[in-house]
Amino acid sequence: MTTTNEFGYVDEAGNVFLNGTPNPIKVGQYAAGDPSEGLAFFTKRYEDLMAEIELAAARLKDGKGNLDTVTALIERIEKSLSEPNLLGDLEKIKAGKESLLAGFAEKKAAAAAKKTAIKAAALARREELVALSESLEKSNAWKVTGEKYKELLAEWKSLPTTDRAKEQELWKRFSHARSGFDKARRAYFSTLDASRTQAVTAKKSLIKKADELAGSSDWAATTAAYKKMMDEWKTLARAAKGEEEKLWAEFKAVQDKFFTNRNAANSVREEEFTKNLDIKLELLKRAESLLPITSVDAAKSALREIQETWEKAGHVPRNDKEKIERRLKAVEDAIRKVTEEQWHRTKPEVVQRANSLVTSFEASIAKLEKQLAAAKSGDEAKLSAQLVQAKELLAAARSGAETLN
Repeated sequence: MTTTNEFGYVDEAGNVFLNGTPNPIKVGQYAAGDPSEGLAFFTKRYEDLMAEIELAAARLKDGKGNLDTVTALIERIEKSLSEPNLLGDLEKIKAGKESLLAGFAEKKAAAAAKKTAIKAAALARREELVALSESLEKSNAWKVTGEKYKELLAEWKSLPTTDRAKEQELWKRFSHARSGFDKARRAYFSTLDASRTQAVTAKKSLIKKADELAGSSDWAATTAAYKKMMDEWKTLARAAKGEEEKLWAEFKAVQDKFFTNRNAANSVREEEFTKNLDIKLELLKRAESLLPITSVDAAKSALREIQETWEKAGHVPRNDKEKIERRLKAVEDAIRKVTEEQWHRTKPEVVQRANSLVTSFEASIAKLEKQLAAAKSGDEAKLSAQLVQAKELLAAARSGAETLN
């Protein structure tokens, strides 16, 4: 008894045949179970293959298909057509194959174009990397530029290969620029090592000089000498980081020894100066109590005594010196001013001029009085006005003369 479906049949021996022209084609044998199961098994092979074809075609259309996967599927389709092992419509399989081949060709062309574009972009980027490397060749920012060359080289290696001849030409330029920079960097550090050696020797010499002065008590001169040594230290090249820190620590330590001694001495001196300030403040009170001046001679005598004691008192803290000296000077200036005014008032020629002025005004008044007595009508008003003015001037002259006598 034969079991059939639309694509083929299974005979009594379990042989499975695909309907064909002119004769059926044996596609396999199914003896493990019912013949209908055999039909279903081989028909499912067809359905699975068609599903794969449809999926692959759709993925190619969407631009997501994998060319290697599609190639393997086409090979299976061709085998299924030449040596059928399924039950189904071979014409549909053929149509599916053609659809795949068309999509495959399109995908392959697109892939080739993409590959070409990637290579072109990679070549353009390599040209940019070469330009960058050549622009950095003369840089003396050694660390930053060295790191940049590493980045450029890593990017170069990550790019896909392109035209071999062109790539080699670009690589020669890239390599030449990088080598030029490396050569300049090595030369610089070679020179730097030599200058560092000289600097270390010079700095050790400064440390020795500083150490010889550390016990000095000539504070001003030694401080100036240390400043000069510090300025010289700053002009010298730096040693390697660890050694530079060690040298600086030694240099600073010997200076600290001197400045510690100086600060201690200054502390003692500051205490002494503070005591001197207290003395001078008391002297200032005495000096300022002389104002206002009632007796010039007594004030001058008292000021001389204050000044002598002031000089003997010694130095005061720097921040207070100008302030207290300004206060004492104010007293000195006040006494000097009164003295000068007194001298001016008693100066003979000044007194003589004042008395002469009084005599002159008295004579003018006497003359005007005579003229007024003998005046005719009409001249009296004018002469009276002149007489009044002359008397006013005489009164002022007499007042001034009295202050001088």
